[in-house]
Amino acid sequence: MDPSASVSSLPLRVLFVNRMACLERGGGETFDLEISRHLALRGVEVAFLSGAPQFRRAPMPLDRARVLHTPWLRWFPWDKVKGGWRVRQAEFAWFQWRAARWIARHAADFDLIQVCELPDLVYGLKKRGVKTPVVMRLTAPNYYDPRGGVSLADALIASGTSIEQLKIRGHGAVQDIPNAVDSELFRPCSSEARAAYGAGTDEFVVLYVARFQAFKNHAMLLDAFARFLKVRPDARLWLAGSGPLRQEMARRAEQLGIAERVRFLGEVPYARLPSVYAAADINVISSDYESFCFAAVEGMSMALPTLTTACGWVPRLVADGAGVVVPVGDAGAFAAELVRLAADPEARRRLGRRGRELVLERHTWTVSADKLLRLYQAVCFRCSAEVPGRTLSG
Repeated sequence: MDPSASVSSLPLRVLFVNRMACLERGGGETFDLEISRHLALRGVEVAFLSGAPQFRRAPMPLDRARVLHTPWLRWFPWDKVKGGWRVRQAEFAWFQWRAARWIARHAADFDLIQVCELPDLVYGLKKRGVKTPVVMRLTAPNYYDPRGGVSLADALIASGTSIEQLKIRGHGAVQDIPNAVDSELFRPCSSEARAAYGAGTDEFVVLYVARFQAFKNHAMLLDAFARFLKVRPDARLWLAGSGPLRQEMARRAEQLGIAERVRFLGEVPYARLPSVYAAADINVISSDYESFCFAAVEGMSMALPTLTTACGWVPRLVADGAGVVVPVGDAGAFAAELVRLAADPEARRRLGRRGRELVLERHTWTVSADKLLRLYQAVCFRCSAEVPGRTLSG
């Protein structure tokens, strides 16, 4: 019997657990919000459990989201301070403890729980005897899992370089659910962003959409941009995002004497991102490592040329003529390619057209949502067979 066929006519009720979804947006949050939206279009009933600051409202509220208030040291540079990761783990541990208690009381309301990382939450749910199956998504292979929660999940999903790394670590059953982009939202369009952010129509705008964390290497990008300005003094650098290193990067721009040419856009609402991309001349990624990179496929979908470091998965995304790759951490090479591409508008158009073509061929949410829904159905069928008397939707 085909397990997916046996449950396909039944509505699924799925709880997405993502601590950061109501706090700030990164790759894991983009995946959960977009894949859940496309699952809802297929009849899946979706709810969210997320985090909020201890004594404040969630800065990015979601419809149908329950939030748990726990400590959130937003501007603590945990990835720059020795032992800082312990502070971040303590924050997540508090949320996972509260989330496990809440889910244990409400598990019967859902047919399946999807968890973004949070191995201790999976462990806590299984320890409490929660029977609702858990699908766990890992955004990167360097997760912290002291209690072995990853191995307790009923299914494990990932994408990009995380797939091969997880298999090396013994998780051979991990399922590849590719990251994607909303190609209808992120498409070439007109934009008022230049006027809004004070850029002239003839100025060359360089855009980087990324959290201000160490591995994103904004410092190298600022160094490269300072060199680029010596050739193109009319250029501007837009940095979209938030994070603990934002103020440090602002100080670095001041020290380099380029502050007036650098604009910190802050956390741009998702619906406004296409307008920001549309106003730029080139999309750049200066990271030291990326397991995937939503900023790359978003820019490609907007038909923007991509200049990236050789950081993990991104060179594979822009292969086949959609971008230019330089060595990680090489500000000189990065600046040289900025100079070359700025002087060659036809090359930029060619790279941008190819990027849009590749997105439409390989990176749409429709394909990923269909694949994930089939996995949900198979997991629910298997788990209902293992638990006598348990049926979907009650």
